[in-house]
Amino acid sequence: MNRLMREKKLYLKKDLTRADVAREAMTNRTYISRALKGRGLNFAQFVNAYRVEHALELLFEKENAGLSREDIAEMSGFSCADAMNRHIKKSAGSTACALRERVNGD
Repeated sequence: MNRLMREKKLYLKKDLTRADVAREAMTNRTYISRALKGRGLNFAQFVNAYRVEHALELLFEKENAGLSREDIAEMSGFSCADAMNRHIKKSAGSTACALRERVNGD
């Protein structure tokens, strides 16, 4: 599943489902759920971890300095900037804007 997520960037699809991942992995939804449960994750946590990682990469690239939070959220598979911010804050301890300012020295 990790290889699929990294290589095919399935997490960029906003409405990604367990069925989508199962289809790509040539398995079933139950196996996906069990595999994630074994890691202490549910499907949303698994997907959002990839989305957060992608969003942070975009936020920290100088060439993306002109992109809005909404643009970054859209490009990362989040439904909206607020959802992205919520997950980034939970993961990194700070909002997207605060992290970007800290890195860019603004």
